[in-house]
Amino acid sequence: MTQGVYKATISEMLFMDKNFYKKGGTKKMNEAKVYADGFQTTFASTKEMLDFLANRGASSQWIRKPTRMLRLIPLEKEADKLKGTSGKSMDDILEDTEKNTNLLLKVNGKAYPVRDCAIKTILSRARVGGYGLRDLETETYAKVVNYCLKVAKGDALIKIADGKISAVHGGDESDYSILDMRQIFATTSEYLQVHFKGSEYMEGSGTYDHSIVSATWKLGGSQELLDTYRQALRDNGIQDHVEAPALRFTTSDVAASGANLYPMLLCASSNRTISLGSPIKLTHDKGASLIDFRNNLKLICTRYQDAVTNLARLIDIRIRNPLNCLRLIMKQCRIPKKLINQVVELYEAQNGSDPCTAHDLYYAMNEASFFGACEGMQGCSIIKLEEDITKALVMDWKEFDVSGAIKW
Repeated sequence: MTQGVYKATISEMLFMDKNFYKKGGTKKMNEAKVYADGFQTTFASTKEMLDFLANRGASSQWIRKPTRMLRLIPLEKEADKLKGTSGKSMDDILEDTEKNTNLLLKVNGKAYPVRDCAIKTILSRARVGGYGLRDLETETYAKVVNYCLKVAKGDALIKIADGKISAVHGGDESDYSILDMRQIFATTSEYLQVHFKGSEYMEGSGTYDHSIVSATWKLGGSQELLDTYRQALRDNGIQDHVEAPALRFTTSDVAASGANLYPMLLCASSNRTISLGSPIKLTHDKGASLIDFRNNLKLICTRYQDAVTNLARLIDIRIRNPLNCLRLIMKQCRIPKKLINQVVELYEAQNGSDPCTAHDLYYAMNEASFFGACEGMQGCSIIKLEEDITKALVMDWKEFDVSGAIKW
């Protein structure tokens, strides 16, 4: 007997509660400390998000310098020189930097505090990496990176935002391409209003931290995208919990994400979303432009048709050992073990261990993003988790449908 679509839980309702989104998950009061590495906020409307992104653009600058001229230094070596240079705001920025990277980047003799999201790009420019770096003392760490920066070729494209270095990209012509976040967001919103009439920005879905910007729309005038899927549900006697297609947009200036479009489903029982597959991606390189992004927007319908086909095929895959299958396929998708345990425990409490379909289990897998948020995962980490979950759409589920005790 099929168990049907995974039903909404208390945890799902909590996840979408507006107070959780606006007060517990990402706090509006952090807006006063936008310079802070841990700053994050959400937006009630597209106008609010557009205004905020405009302000961020005005408080940011991009500079291009030879990579070999950059030097990483411990904060304590230059802190006294910087204190008071921009009033109390610099003192606050230095205090926040001390709690996080504890590093400055010297560019043509001028030192800038380094934000944590910049570290990955600095190491990339220096062509150095490895877990061992994390164990070094700050001064030794800086020396190792500087040895590599001295011999690096080409220019660096440096983003300075709200008093801190946010990223150090490749600055040569074929390297990093700047895609204005406000312009990309506005273009997405306008396109959806024209081509998916009645589309609605989902309140609270718009988020910003220094690594990534994200927003989700409920797509209007596009129910035909789900016709095949809904017919498959009816043919198998499964209750249709899907309200509408949804689209998530993400972008980043610090190499955490391209300008990406994620097809999703919005469940009728709550504002819960189900990830549908790999995004339509535009990477920040090779001269990527707004025109390229507009062309990607035109692919939305095609991507939905492919994604929904992959989801519908899971209905016909019978699973005899759902708990083992769920554990093993999530492991294959590289979901953290703690999240796997939480998903499996919740599924078992709601559905037991009777045979089901791969479709049932895929809906269950999408609970992992909620549990990840509860564990403190944010921004690009949640989005990466959801991308990993969608890998299951094209896997051979029967391979993981095994009985008995398993080692995992």
